[in-house]
Amino acid sequence: MMKAILLRIACLLIMMGGIGSAHATDAPRRVSVILDWFLNADHAALLAAQYDGAFARHGLDVHLIAPADPGAAPRLVAAGQADLAVSYQTQLGMLSEQGIPLVRVGTLIDTPLNTLIAAGDVHSLADLKGKVIGVSLSGADDAVLATMLSTVGVGMGDIHQVNVNFQLEQALMSHSVDAVMGAVRTYELIDLKQKGMTVTAFFPEEHGVPLNDELVFLAARDHIRDPWVRAFMAALEEGTNTLLNHSDEILSKAIADHPELDTSLNRAAWRETLPRLAKQPALLNARRYRAFTAFLRAHGVISHDVALETYAVDPFALVPATTP
Repeated sequence: MMKAILLRIACLLIMMGGIGSAHATDAPRRVSVILDWFLNADHAALLAAQYDGAFARHGLDVHLIAPADPGAAPRLVAAGQADLAVSYQTQLGMLSEQGIPLVRVGTLIDTPLNTLIAAGDVHSLADLKGKVIGVSLSGADDAVLATMLSTVGVGMGDIHQVNVNFQLEQALMSHSVDAVMGAVRTYELIDLKQKGMTVTAFFPEEHGVPLNDELVFLAARDHIRDPWVRAFMAALEEGTNTLLNHSDEILSKAIADHPELDTSLNRAAWRETLPRLAKQPALLNARRYRAFTAFLRAHGVISHDVALETYAVDPFALVPATTP
């Protein structure tokens, strides 16, 4: 009997060991994560890391917070009101140029999701000449749209661009625009098809735009060496693996806690998002990040070169902070 008890204790200690784990007597470190949008399939890996106990094993008490304003997450972290923000790689160069001290410390979705969706008689990019295109954000989306159109000899002066804020689907369904730039292929594209619309999707990375991470984690520059950052990324990696192995079980738990996820749209989005999860969240693809920043620089989205280490790091490649 005593041997069995000792064996169980040993197994427990092994499970609690590893990078970023807390000792059994340590209080968990609270980590507030401001999401980019309302809770959805993009955040499945975060839910999995909670449900399988990965965050707890690494000494973290993680709280996911949906913002009232989708653009608020980076500002809240910069103001010290949250620990991490889920944001977009496309925004990193602009944040750095504006002097906002935020740094990418991990990735949630490591493929582009941004999409140009067209309806009606638009079946190729060339068909967009003379059409009305709705956008929600200026800056990087303008550069992406201009690059895509340029591959078929269409200039920005050949289209009519209107700001539809975040009402991309509504604008397309009401026929007030012919196409929208900035919709997501794992959400709006699915929703439009489920609603019976005939649409054509054009993916930026297939039309001249460099590959980029869709969703990244931003931390304040002063905290990128803190142990909890590495602990968070290690736990998220474990949670992602659990999600890939047990996606249906994690979805069932998510629906039990968040009944609003129990829709045909969210179930389809959940399936479509799984292949796009970052399997090694902390890992930084320096070549790809530099290439995308050069793309933004070439299109005037940012006005000067930005050193990679000022806006993106792999926290495991840094010398840890001397104090927690």
